[in-house]
Amino acid sequence: MSSTGLIVSIVMLLVGIAWLGLPYLRSNRLMLNQQREELLARPILAARYERAVATVRELDEDFQVGKLSQETYATERARWVEEGAALVEALEKSGGAPERAKAKKAKAVRQPAPAPTDDPVEQAIAAYARAREQSRGK
Repeated sequence: MSSTGLIVSIVMLLVGIAWLGLPYLRSNRLMLNQQREELLARPILAARYERAVATVRELDEDFQVGKLSQETYATERARWVEEGAALVEALEKSGGAPERAKAKKAKAVRQPAPAPTDDPVEQAIAAYARAREQSRGK
């Protein structure tokens, strides 16, 4: 075989290998990018959760002071509590937990249970938290 034919054969072999291997390299790169995005999404979700908690606190203060009407307070608070619950769920699915929850777990001191409220959303969240505590305690 001539040297030109050998060189052309080697080049064709290398091109064929690259053509067959390129989709596998891309899928690995996409998978790594997806994992990187998930890691970056956790701090963003945690920040959004903290913002929702702060907003609920501000709404409570504004309502107590008299800056908000009952109707505005109820609708805004329900919206932010719902968003906070969705963010907690998203954080748990992504393997993270809100920083406040991690800090509470680090404390071994038990705090007294909060006073019962008439808000059904808060009651549902409290029931979920109690059930989760009981399942972890066993």
